[in-house]
Amino acid sequence: MWRIQAMAANRRRRSSGTDDIAEAINLMVDAMQTPVAAQPRMAIAPVRVPTVEDFVRHKLAEFTCKASPDEANLWLRKCKKIFKVMNCEDEQKLLFATYLLNEDAEYWWAGMQQQMQTREELIDWANFRTRFLEKYFPNTARQDREAEFLALQQGDMTVLEYVNKFEHLARYYS
Repeated sequence: MWRIQAMAANRRRRSSGTDDIAEAINLMVDAMQTPVAAQPRMAIAPVRVPTVEDFVRHKLAEFTCKASPDEANLWLRKCKKIFKVMNCEDEQKLLFATYLLNEDAEYWWAGMQQQMQTREELIDWANFRTRFLEKYFPNTARQDREAEFLALQQGDMTVLEYVNKFEHLARYYS
């Protein structure tokens, strides 16, 4: 009888050990199936397309054909600077810059567009920029600035005036 009791106790211990192992396996499976906490996602702001109102807020003056070649070049450089800050696409650059053309400059661009269409040329920012510089800051003006740079001497200017003039003209030297 003692033997039967010992065997029953062994069975209980073995089945208890088996139950412990089964329980441990179940806990491990449950742990693996528990969803991992999602990593916090960075909020990505939707891309907002710049508008003409955004461009106008930069208060760039309208462009008229009365501007000197230097003023025309400066106006175009300011446009480019604003476009970079606003992250404009080329199509927007063309629309925004031509929006600020006024008086004869506006008529010039309308006529230029017609010519470009007739010649089946692409009407885009790069071509506008090229045509604008040809018209309002022609190669002759650039060559004049380059010649002025090459002939620059301090003369009666202070060192600061000379440095400023040098830096201004140096951008035209190719």
